[in-house]
Amino acid sequence: MTSAVENDDATTRISFPDTADQREFEAFCHGLRDRAPVVCVELPDGLTAWVITRYAEGKRAMTDPRLIKDLRRMTDPAHGLGGGRYAEDPFVVEGRHMLNSDGAEHVRLRKVVAAELTPAAVNRRRPEIEQVCRALVAQFRGLETTDLMASYARPVPELVMARLLGIPDDTLRAAAVHSRRLGERESPSTPGMRNAYNELLDLIIDVARDPAAAPAGSVLEALHRARAEKAINKRELLSTVMMLLGAGISSTAIGIGYGALTVLRTAETMRELLADGPAAKAFVEELLRYHPPFPFSPWRFAREEVPMAGVTIPAGAVVFILLAAVNHDPVLGADAGELLPQQGGRPAHLTFGYGSHFCIGAHLARTEIEVALQVLFEELPQLRLVREDAEPAWRGLLFDRTPDELPVRPGASAR
Repeated sequence: MTSAVENDDATTRISFPDTADQREFEAFCHGLRDRAPVVCVELPDGLTAWVITRYAEGKRAMTDPRLIKDLRRMTDPAHGLGGGRYAEDPFVVEGRHMLNSDGAEHVRLRKVVAAELTPAAVNRRRPEIEQVCRALVAQFRGLETTDLMASYARPVPELVMARLLGIPDDTLRAAAVHSRRLGERESPSTPGMRNAYNELLDLIIDVARDPAAAPAGSVLEALHRARAEKAINKRELLSTVMMLLGAGISSTAIGIGYGALTVLRTAETMRELLADGPAAKAFVEELLRYHPPFPFSPWRFAREEVPMAGVTIPAGAVVFILLAAVNHDPVLGADAGELLPQQGGRPAHLTFGYGSHFCIGAHLARTEIEVALQVLFEELPQLRLVREDAEPAWRGLLFDRTPDELPVRPGASAR
């Protein structure tokens, strides 16, 4: 692995490792950044992609009009995905929503749900988010051990998204199971993956069938109103719900899980930071910089040749910004490779993107992670890892790279 990273030819295709070891994964990402700002990699499932590894180039790529989201605009059938599908790509190929659109169409689709995700709108939901977190803690408070990913990190964003969308909790939890399956590294053409997609779509169609049933102030209500005004069509309505499920749940769950793991492995100072509002916000922001929940940015495609940092990305290429490397670029500070919750003054990280595609759910994710960690350690001051020295196994690669499980001992509660 080291010899490949040290190769000076930036156009040499490098094999990206398929590893459950998160430290090895992160070291490889940082090694790519040290090698060159733009590198060509072969992903474990065989796809060739061009990866941008440094901050300035990553920020520039996020606003480059030659790097597009909408595959329909690719005129060459031999583009990066070859006209087919690829594992972890359901929100690139399927449906029509803000993540796979550009320009005016992107603005139109984004505008429909933007009002429900503003900082003010999310802040109004903060008591509801806290209530969800406390109710979940109550379910495992008395247990000897629990898997924090299964009992807390994943359910928190699922239940919050249910309230936001205006979907019954049970329906949302069932939909989340299918959504997680679609994010796995399995060929989208397998019967299991097609079944997961169809089951998810059926659930969304059923819950979105009656506009009058959409709760006031919910995203579903906003989507139905936009459809009645002919601002969107039915396909766009269903696709937007599916996209919010996929993008808005797993990333936040990873953020909560990694944040809890970080606090559990560090001194009491981290827990003290969570008890202070401004310090907690800064802590969460530093967590998101240091460990972006999705190590790669969402898919982009080169509509034409794109010269960058002395390399020419070919037309039709798949392009990613490697957030796991970009956010540690020394231009962000000599200490960018360290997690420093009280460090201020850094340039803004790129975890949520930059430009017109800046993540519409950024404030929601920040708030959920902050509240979830505050409630967890307030309610369970004696929370500990089952094995302090054990490294969790990680799965996933592009977007849903997550710990398999985080076994903990809740300990005596604060109540």
